[in-house]
Parts: sequence; C-alpha cells; structure tokens
Amino acid sequence: MEMIAGESMKRKLQGVCILLVFLFGCGTVSTAQRPEEQALNFVVMGDNRPANEFRPEQPYIYFKAVQKAVALDPALILNTGDLVLGYDVDSREKAKKEFDDFEKATALIREKDIPLYITMGNHSGYTEFSREAFVERYINKDTGSLYYSVDMKNCHFIILCSELENEASQITGKQLEWLKGDLKRAEGKHIFVLLHRPLYPKIEHLKDSLNKYPGKRDALAELFKQYNVSMVFVGHVHVYNFSVVDRLGQIIAGGSGAPLVGTIDDGAFNHFFHVIVNGDSIDYRLIPLQNEVQLATQLMEEGRIQGAISLAEKAMEMFPDHPMPHIIATTGYKLDDRTVEYNTGITKLLSILKSQEEVFFRLGEFCLSVKLLDLSDYYLSKALAINKNSFNVWYHYAQLKTEQKQYDTAIKMYKKALPLTKNKLHKQQIKERIEELK
Repeated sequence: MEMIAGESMKRKLQGVCILLVFLFGCGTVSTAQRPEEQALNFVVMGDNRPANEFRPEQPYIYFKAVQKAVALDPALILNTGDLVLGYDVDSREKAKKEFDDFEKATALIREKDIPLYITMGNHSGYTEFSREAFVERYINKDTGSLYYSVDMKNCHFIILCSELENEASQITGKQLEWLKGDLKRAEGKHIFVLLHRPLYPKIEHLKDSLNKYPGKRDALAELFKQYNVSMVFVGHVHVYNFSVVDRLGQIIAGGSGAPLVGTIDDGAFNHFFHVIVNGDSIDYRLIPLQNEVQLATQLMEEGRIQGAISLAEKAMEMFPDHPMPHIIATTGYKLDDRTVEYNTGITKLLSILKSQEEVFFRLGEFCLSVKLLDLSDYYLSKALAINKNSFNVWYHYAQLKTEQKQYDTAIKMYKKALPLTKNKLHKQQIKERIEELK
C-alpha cells in the first residue's frame, strides 16, 4: 500500500513555491545551516528536452535553470535524463546537432568545471543514432558503463540506467548484480540514487516506468531500503513530486524544460533541487523557476499583448540569443503596430534562425499555437512563398486550415506534407488526421 508522507507539508511547500514563482522567480524552501557550515551541496535537474522538432532549440527555461544552479556553486550536478528530443534523430549528423545544442546550453556548467552526471532517458534511446550519440558522449569512461557510482565526502552517488537495450523500465541482470555490490561498499555513507524512470510514477507514464515490472521494482525498493538509501531522484514525468513509499523516499524532478504535465497542484512548474548535506543532516531545497516565455505565451493567448511583450523583453535581456522571447515580442510588436521594434525583431530573428523561411515559419507556428489564426496565415504564406517543399510549413498550414474549419483545404495540405517527411510518426499522424477530416 502506498503511503505519502507529509502530504500537508508537500502542499505547503507547493504553495510556498507558487508564491515564490510569482514574487521572485526563484526561491528556496530551506532549513539549511549557514553556507560556511555546509559540508557538501549538489543540484538535481533534468528532463530539459525541447518540446518538439518545430522548436528544436533547448528550452529557454533550461538556460535559466543552468544559470541559477551554477550560482549556487554546487560540488556536482545530477541530470535525470532526456537531454534531447531523440525520436526525430535519423542520422549521426542529426544526433550530433541535438547533443551539441544541449552542450551549448550547458556550457556554463562546463566552464565552471562542475562535475555533471547524467542518467540516460528514454528520448536518448528512441533511435540507434540517438542512443549511439548518448553512449559515446556520456558513458562513464572509467567503467565503460552507463551505470556507475561516485563518492564525494560522506556521500555516495549511484547513477543507474533504466534504458539499457532489452532492459528498459527495469534494473536487472548485470546492472542489478553490480548495484548490490556497490551498495554494500557504500555502507555508512549518505546514498543518493539517480535514474530516469520512477519507481512510483505520478500523473503520467503510469505504465512504462519501473512499475511495469512490479516484482522487480519491489525487489529494487527493498534493496534500497536495506542499505538505507537517503533519496531516489528520478525524472520521466515532467512535474515535481515527493513521495515516501514504505520508508523509501522518491523525488521526481522533471521540470527543467520539457512540456509540463498536469496542474500546479500536481507539481507542474519549472524547478530543480538544491541538496545540502552537513554531517548527518540532509536539506532538500526545492527551487521553483519563473518561466517568462511560458507566461508571456499564456498572456498572448489571452489577448494581453502589453503584458506578453513586457515578459518577452525581460527574457530577451536575460538570454538575448534564444529565439522564443524574440518570437513572442515580435508577434506583439506586429499586433501593436510598433513598426520600428517589429523590424528590429525580424532582423534579430534572422540573425538567430539564419533564414527568412525559418523566421516566418516560427512566427506562423507560434501564432497558430496561441490561436492568432489570421496572423499565422500571414506568416505561413510568406514561408511557403520562399519554399514550396517545406514539410514544416505544409504540416502547420493544414493544422491552421483545420482550426479555420476549412477541412477540404486542410486535407489537400496534409497530402502535400505527407511525401515531404521520412518521419514515421508524422506519416501516421497525417494519415489519421486525413481520415478524421473526411
């Protein structure tokens, strides 16, 4: 039977986090001692992949999470996995680009020489190319394995892999045997475990986490309890969640950029964790993050143009080369007839995205997402005038025409898009949508 410890405390923490999000953008819930007394501090973050292949860059909020995390001067950082989109990777070149984009967004961690330990997420294992690229870059060089452990002061960090080939959603075989020996060797230390898929999922992924094999999951949990594991950190579900199941603590820390699931009450807010270990004391600090891009998008959809522009401009100041704040602000300038600022925005987007076609497509895609249908039509038509063989444009134009209830036109556009992609998922989706629209 699952028992959630400190349910009222969890609600209280979430309430404080929400307040901090809107007042300060970043806050802590803490009982830690003064910094000079801290023996060791580390950060847990992850699930920072892009939302989809149409917005392929690392999310704005991940850049902010990295900046905030580095400012805490952690001894190490743990990443819960899903660094890249992965499922669209059909070549080594594509895999290289996606992981290079992750490393570019992670550069501040590398520059500060902070050790970064990453568990493999399912998105890195979708295709042979994405899996190969992840293994090449992030396999532990000392052990030649995707599962390994690290000691630091009185702490022992175990990085497991829930994505081994033919062993997804479980810790079994050679990995399990290694784990048993490693836990025994770590007796007497604070033990922290990192893996991607939760033992006890919440909100989403209820059938493809470690509970897919309940017997193996329960045996793993018993092993963790036998050796007094302090906390299990996981991702996969894009929320914050803390639970205790029969004395075993689990924190889902999946809020560093991938699309959030559920509601605020479910833990659907961007965040990471700052953990401070001082002797026998462990302090878990939940750090919520204000996502200016997400909030500006919501305001734009509500028709609150000035508020959207203001938040987008704030985001532009923090990360001037990320396209999303400029896309939102430029859309607002267009709606508000601010010609000078609009032209400046288009010029900046061209410098970031490198082509007029991409600039117009991204503006059209954003406008479609916030139901500015006429403006989306304007931009997508401009992109299509530049390249009549763009899958991205035809695919979104078909969605736009569906929103406008022009179903015959939408079907024609889906048929235009179909031969322009090799992506099996898109082909299947298009065929299904055509049938629905007939």
